[in-house]
Amino acid sequence: MADGPGRRARLVPLRDVDTALRDAWHDLAGRAVEPNPYVEPGPVLAAARHLPAGADAELLVVERGGTLELALPVLRSRSYRRVPVPTYRAWGHDDCFLETPLLDSPDPEATWRSALARLATGASGWLSFEQLPGDGPVRTALEGALASRAAPVELACTDRPVVHRRAEPTYLDGRLSSSRRRRLGRWGRRLERELGAPVGLEERSAEDPEAAVARFLALEAAGWKGESGTALAADPARGAAFTETFVEAAARGRAQLWELRGGDTVVAALCVLVGGDGAFHVKTAFDEAFASTSPGLQLEVAVLEAFHDDPALGWIDSGSVEDPASPSTMLYPDRRQLDTLVVPLRGRVALAPALALRATMRWRDRRSEAEH
Repeated sequence: MADGPGRRARLVPLRDVDTALRDAWHDLAGRAVEPNPYVEPGPVLAAARHLPAGADAELLVVERGGTLELALPVLRSRSYRRVPVPTYRAWGHDDCFLETPLLDSPDPEATWRSALARLATGASGWLSFEQLPGDGPVRTALEGALASRAAPVELACTDRPVVHRRAEPTYLDGRLSSSRRRRLGRWGRRLERELGAPVGLEERSAEDPEAAVARFLALEAAGWKGESGTALAADPARGAAFTETFVEAAARGRAQLWELRGGDTVVAALCVLVGGDGAFHVKTAFDEAFASTSPGLQLEVAVLEAFHDDPALGWIDSGSVEDPASPSTMLYPDRRQLDTLVVPLRGRVALAPALALRATMRWRDRRSEAEH
């Protein structure tokens, strides 16, 4: 579908993405006004190869003059949250924690209009996002593209812990009390005594990343996630997609595989994707045999120090929801808002059920709060 001089929007099954399109997609990722490694070719195509839904997922692209302006993986479904409205969902699987499309255009509103018009040519009534930032140039351009149409409907929003670079490493000021910092020091010394070796942070993405990912998967599976069946290794498809994602990202210098270790023993690990000047924390795990020394918290503090020492990085996205028990909630001083959003594709015909869904969801939230 064309929109403006030379602009064309199309849907490409992920299984049909060829080398030329993949290269253009990579190029767009490097130019995007908001980085998002979760929707770059490596993670998306790895998920498409291994996860069941990948067989039906498509890539929404807008091109102009041979240059890619927008890319977003989507999955079409007959309903959304039990509402029988055919919907294109931004394809965010279990290990994708941000759905911002890759966008770079001299006229971003026109690019969005072209994308939405393409989705509206079918029977679909909505485009939905589970985790779309509440601000930023991508969201601003979307709102502008919809200015003369039905406005998007925000169903829910949540705050995510993040860290923005500071001139001085004062990130923990006001986050950890002096007594807790002293306790953390004691835990570190106890951990070294238990291991019989100095404990330090190591980044392993340049040295056999496949082995580092395998160690991470085994560490995660040995803990409570393994017992509950939610560890990545419990699902061979998820484990394979995760491994392929990080091995490919490491080969491009766009991954960090952090290990807190003493000698040959890894006590905690963190897998990070890098996009633009942002570090996106994807998964963390720790050895529960050393839980009394809070290895997960020790790891997060050490990674925060390493972040400040890397001038190429400007911020960290924790990838997690706000949770008082989470180290990132405790340590990270900043927040970003992520929205669950429905974009009506067919004007007010599709707007009414979206508004009804929002009312239902808010009523359920109020009822749940009252019961607790």
